[in-house]
Amino acid sequence: MKTSKHDTTPEEFELFKSECLRWIGFFGLTDWKVDFVHEKLNSDGYAECRFNGVASKFVIMALGISCSKYHRKFLRIEQTAFHEVCELLLYPLEYLGTARYVQPEEFEPARHGIIRSLENSVYKNCK
Repeated sequence: MKTSKHDTTPEEFELFKSECLRWIGFFGLTDWKVDFVHEKLNSDGYAECRFNGVASKFVIMALGISCSKYHRKFLRIEQTAFHEVCELLLYPLEYLGTARYVQPEEFEPARHGIIRSLENSVYKNCK
């Protein structure tokens, strides 16, 4: 496969995995089965947290292989891993809320607001 200077590296993928595992341990999310992949994403993001439902407790953490030149300059692997683990942390809340006929479009902005708050408190010295 041909790579560009904007591609994420195998070393960055290893850092992503180790940071995810660190935060999974920190938040006590050890009852989840977590697999990691380094592949092309269908979204414009750097990474994804893919769920297979709450009952199965299975999730795939994916780091995108490529980024645009613009997005690459903003990519922070550690913070990206933290963000995806926060997605895992908050997923059961989203699952329950959507099962109770709350409008789904209300959850994503609320979830990302909480994650940004956590990012800002944990990574306040990283600006």
